[in-house]
Formats: sequence, structure tokens, C-alpha cells
Amino acid sequence: MSRGWHEEAVVRQMRLWGWILALSLASLPPIATGQALSDAELRSRLEAYLEPFVATGNFSGAVLVVRKDNPVLRSGYGKASYQLGVLNIPDTRFHIASVSKPFTAAAILQLQEQGKLSLTDFVARFVPDFPHGDRITLDHLLTHTSGIHNVNDLPDYDAFARSPHTIAELVAKFANLPLDFEPGANYRYSNSNYNLLALILEKVSGETYGDYLRKHIFEPAGLHSTVHDRDAALVIPLAASGYEPLGLNDYEIAPYLDWSNKTGNGSLVSTVDDLYRFSQAIRYGKILKDATVKKYLVEGRGNRYGWFMRSRYGHRAMSSNGRSPGFTSELDVFPDDDITLIVLSNSYASVSQDPIADGLAAILLGQQPPAVPTMTGVSVPQTVLDSYAGHYQFGPDYFVPNGKATVKAEAGYLVLELNSFRTPLVPISTMEFLDRNFFGRLTVEKNGDGSVKTLTYRYSGREFIAQRIESK
Repeated sequence: MSRGWHEEAVVRQMRLWGWILALSLASLPPIATGQALSDAELRSRLEAYLEPFVATGNFSGAVLVVRKDNPVLRSGYGKASYQLGVLNIPDTRFHIASVSKPFTAAAILQLQEQGKLSLTDFVARFVPDFPHGDRITLDHLLTHTSGIHNVNDLPDYDAFARSPHTIAELVAKFANLPLDFEPGANYRYSNSNYNLLALILEKVSGETYGDYLRKHIFEPAGLHSTVHDRDAALVIPLAASGYEPLGLNDYEIAPYLDWSNKTGNGSLVSTVDDLYRFSQAIRYGKILKDATVKKYLVEGRGNRYGWFMRSRYGHRAMSSNGRSPGFTSELDVFPDDDITLIVLSNSYASVSQDPIADGLAAILLGQQPPAVPTMTGVSVPQTVLDSYAGHYQFGPDYFVPNGKATVKAEAGYLVLELNSFRTPLVPISTMEFLDRNFFGRLTVEKNGDGSVKTLTYRYSGREFIAQRIESK
């Protein structure tokens, strides 16, 4: 895909986006409280909400909405391969990232039902040489309360994860790190927990991680398109390639990841249909006993057994979501409403989760969805963009505490880089930009002499300020 931009073509495209966005919003009338919509009416609203994201190049993937066992919306958007021009369809397979965790948790819960282990067992029973294993239980791992450091946060993780590793090698990567806190004393999401669970699963069952899931979860639940991506040489038919946003509306290939490094926490490839079958199998006792589901899949702090138990728009929701290079995923079950919403994307942009999944959920639950964010770029003089280039430092409250970011000026837009992360910033005014990865907003504040003073990044109701520390 071309990185070059011709200003006249860009302006024409922006005008087209604006027309499409206005048309889409005009076709989405207010929702009357308590109004029961037919499947056809509901589908129309859902498609109208999705349309501007697709039209502006901000959503590529597949969506499945099922209400009372009736598929209301089942469709693909964008392309599974932008190199080959292959469209996404409902049967396209996507890496589902951390939506793999409920599968790993279900496998461990099955072994407990079989009497082969107990969640109160200490890790040392299964991995005798694991540091602090006599203080960390399986339940601590399943609920992210172990204190084990997240392997993804290691400075060399990106380089490490480009090569294949066994589960034992993955566990060895973080085993000797200091605990972040005393086991059971706090909560901190850590992918390491589920790498270790995969190792324990293999030791207890005597089967490989992939074979166990296939025999005891995929096949009983009727999942015919779900696989564990254990080997880069494995051919997975209908599998989408992963991308990252590039420029104003384009994509580039996501950084390489050998998916063996995600075993247990994010290595599965699946479809929207299979994820629906999996959610139904969990709810209706096909792979776990009802007593197990009622005891463990309940409200609690953070991610528990691979799920978030939360309230969305006043409705109970059982949710799992994931994000790995090139892919994002969302699986939401609203048990009281008998509604399931699944959004899979082959773009690293989390727009598929927020605002898309959130907006679709609002429509499904009879609420007015959040306003579609402005996604139509404006033409900003290149000299102005060039003046914003430079180095900035966020404070200790930022997602990467005290993170140092670099802003670069490209033809018609900016790029923000922080460590190995980079995201295009689309100008929506001369001093405000849209982050295409997370759909946050970045605004520029200037000094009295017109020079740049700070950048303010707004995301999910929070503000983070970065001070300029030097020019480009």
C-alpha cells in the first residue's frame, strides 16, 4: 500500500467521507425508550452505525449479532488480505488474542471437575521449581491475583516473541522476576498467568495444549473453525492477515509475532460463528457443569477465568476482549436479554471494541449509541504539521508512566511513536487530532509566541498531558 499522498486526492476523499458520514447519521433516528425493534429494523440500525467506520477505513473484520438464537447481523467488512484484495466474510478466521483465555480457564475448570486438580492447589504441586510456587494457587492465576509480572511488559518481549518458544521456555522467561505484589493481595492483569496455566494443563492432562482444547472443548462445543496457532508453518484456511492503521485511511502489515508465544493467553484462531457456539456451550452446560459456571463465572474484580462480569447500559454482561498485533476481538453475552455480540477485527486499532462494540451494544439494548466520532480529516498546512514534530514526555499517570513520545510529521498527518508503538494522528482541526489506534483525541497547546507547549491526550474520559522536551 502506498505511503504517498497527493493533496487533491486526499481532499476529494475527505469530502466523500463527510458525505457518507452525514448520510449514515441522518438514517439513524432516535430510539424510543422501550421500543421493541424487529430483527430487520435492528439490523438497519446496526449497519447504519457501522457504515462510517467502514467507509473511512476504520473498521476491517466481521460482526455477528444473535438475539434469541436468531442471527440479526452476520457480515464481513474490509479485507482479510489487503495485498491480495480478499474480502472479509463471516467465515473468515481471526486471531482472537485474549478471548483465548476463557478457553484455557474452561480447560482448567474441566480438570477440577474430573478431580485431577483443585483451584486451591499451589503451583508448586505441578511445577516444583517455579519461584514462589508454594504461595501461588491456580485460582490466583485464573483471576490475575498472583503477582506474577506480565511478560508482555518486558523491554525485550517484542524481539523475544518473534521466535518460536515452547511453553516451558515462555514460563522460564518470567519465572525468576520479582513478584509485583504478594499473591492474593492485589489484582493486575498479566498474560504470564495463562502461559503458566497452559504448562500446568499439559502436565496434568498429558496432552498438548492444542490437542486438549480440540478434544475436550472445540469438538464437544461444535467448533469446526477454531485452532491453536502453534506453528508459523501451519496453513490455516480463510485466516485473515493482521494490520495496523497507516496514514489517513490506509493499513500496513502488523509487526511479526510467532503465535506460539501466546500459548494459553492468546494463541487461538476462530470465527464469529464458533465464538457464538462457545458462549452457548458455556452457558448451557456442554463443556462445564452448571454448578461450575454458577460458582466461578460470577461478578468479581477485573478479569476472572477469562471473563469480565460487568454492567453495560444497566444490563448484565459477560464479556471477553483481546488485542494482539494486527487483531482485536470482543465477545459480549447479555444473558438476561439473550443477546450475543461478537466483533472480530484484523486491525490492531481498538476501534472494534470502543466505540464500535459499545455503540452496537447500546443499540441492541434499546439505548441511543454514543455519537460517532469525527473521522473526516481536514487539510492542515504542512508547515503547521512540521511545527508539531518533536519529543514529548507524559507524566506518571500515563499508560506508560513518564513515557517519552516522538511526534513525526508526514504528508497530511502526524505519527506518534512511543517505544515500539506507533499510531497515525488524523487532523480534524489545525490543533486537534484523532488517534486511529485507540480513537483518543490529541490537542496541541501553544505558548504565547506560537511555539508548542504541551500535547493533551484524551481517552476514555481521562486526560494525559505531555510536555515538549525538545523540537524535532
